[in-house]
Amino acid sequence: MCARYTLTKKEKELLEAYQVKLPKVFHPNYNLAPTQAGLVITADEPDIAQEMHFGLVPHWAESTKLDFSTLNARSEGAADTKTYAPLLSHHKTCLVLADGFYEWDKKSGKPLPYRFILTDREIFAFAGLWSQWKDKFSGETYRSFTIMTTKANETVGKVHDPKFRMPVILDKQEEALWLSKDITVQDLLSLCDTYPDEQMQSFRVSTAVNATVVNKVHNNKPELMLPVAHLNPLMF
Repeated sequence: MCARYTLTKKEKELLEAYQVKLPKVFHPNYNLAPTQAGLVITADEPDIAQEMHFGLVPHWAESTKLDFSTLNARSEGAADTKTYAPLLSHHKTCLVLADGFYEWDKKSGKPLPYRFILTDREIFAFAGLWSQWKDKFSGETYRSFTIMTTKANETVGKVHDPKFRMPVILDKQEEALWLSKDITVQDLLSLCDTYPDEQMQSFRVSTAVNATVVNKVHNNKPELMLPVAHLNPLMF
């Protein structure tokens, strides 16, 4: 699964990786958590990167407060669900831009966070689906997204469990296909494979990242994603 990730690169680096128009104001996020704004590129508007809320709200929901989790969509069964099947068939696909993600090792009883990055690219994209919800009283719209998941590779799986999940990370060729409207749902889902172990690495980070909010302020600082060897012991 993926419930926390990062997008910290500068605008220049983002534009070099993805030739799109960025929002007027963009702030790096070292601890991007549910309901916060992530940067996505949609199949409907592939020339722009826009901010949407992490955690998909279906258009048919009564409100933005759901009683079930939509942070991740299990790729193997997505085409059979009320929430995700229509988005796949109508090509509501998106690239969720990132430069790393966190997972927690709970085998010791205490959640120990690890950061995962790619060795072949500094900026990459998760396969995502997006939706637009509209308040029937105010008319206000709420755009949101979910991240597709697949079976974990060894690099991710060893942190938690052999049956653990991982986000679907697309290679550059797959990114274009994921945004294509000339591809079947079956072929779309075939892109949701496991990313190669040899192109990933992980390292322990401070447990300070466990908190999404500290003193009512978003817990968002560069030190959160540094390897533990580079940190002050007081941060653990």
